[in-house]
Amino acid sequence: MKNNVQTYLTSGQFAKVMGTSKDTLFHYNRLGILSPVFKGENGYRYYSINQIDVFKVISILKELEIPLKEIKEYLDKKSPHELIVLLEKEETMINAKIKHLQKMKNIISEKKKITKAANEIIPTEIIIEENKEEFLVITEAIPYTNDKSIYDSMIKHEKYLNIHSIDASHTVGWMRDTKSILANETFNYDYLYTRVSEQSNYSNFKREKGTYLTAYHTEGYSSVSDTYDRIIKFTNDKRIEIKGFYYEDVLLDDLSVRDCEEYLIKISVRISKM
Repeated sequence: MKNNVQTYLTSGQFAKVMGTSKDTLFHYNRLGILSPVFKGENGYRYYSINQIDVFKVISILKELEIPLKEIKEYLDKKSPHELIVLLEKEETMINAKIKHLQKMKNIISEKKKITKAANEIIPTEIIIEENKEEFLVITEAIPYTNDKSIYDSMIKHEKYLNIHSIDASHTVGWMRDTKSILANETFNYDYLYTRVSEQSNYSNFKREKGTYLTAYHTEGYSSVSDTYDRIIKFTNDKRIEIKGFYYEDVLLDDLSVRDCEEYLIKISVRISKM
């Protein structure tokens, strides 16, 4: 029985429908991955509408970086069982990629939000505001001896996040015990922290909601103690009692300023009601 060409698509029509090129179809034909159903008396190659789904799956597999050779190997032994095995494997890979892309999106969105907010800050101000509770993952900082101590503490924290696959979309912050500062002890950090959701199984510290005093430092870490002194003077003058920890967050870093001496650092600490 002759094929009715009106129920099939020429290679040009099929390529147009699939958003591809005739060269791609010719290449697939040469490899034996997807061939025309028949060749008409007019010399045209014809594809069946039923091959549309086949082409879609081939395109998806190719986009997932599966070599055409492997796709050909599957097609040579194709069966319902083999298709299920293949699709389950690729579905797992897609889910992993989606999770990775979502993580990347979270980091970008968070960075954008922080940078926008930083642009509206008046750095010379000391403000008092109400903060919601936050859930943190903290790791102990290595006692400070030199700059290497800082780097080692950060590596230790990042390693902890990686080991437990913790979403680190938030910038890492630092904590200092108010007691050690009020006691005039040597400048040192106690913990590093990363904010996580309330549902996180790895949250090991809760920053309590309440009234917080916030100041900003704009001249990098080498002189950050100046802003701590400014906070202490402010609280002494206003007879404000501080408690818990100081929290440091870098709002503007190497991504948005030329060097570390131009970082914008947010320092906040919980206070008793005035």
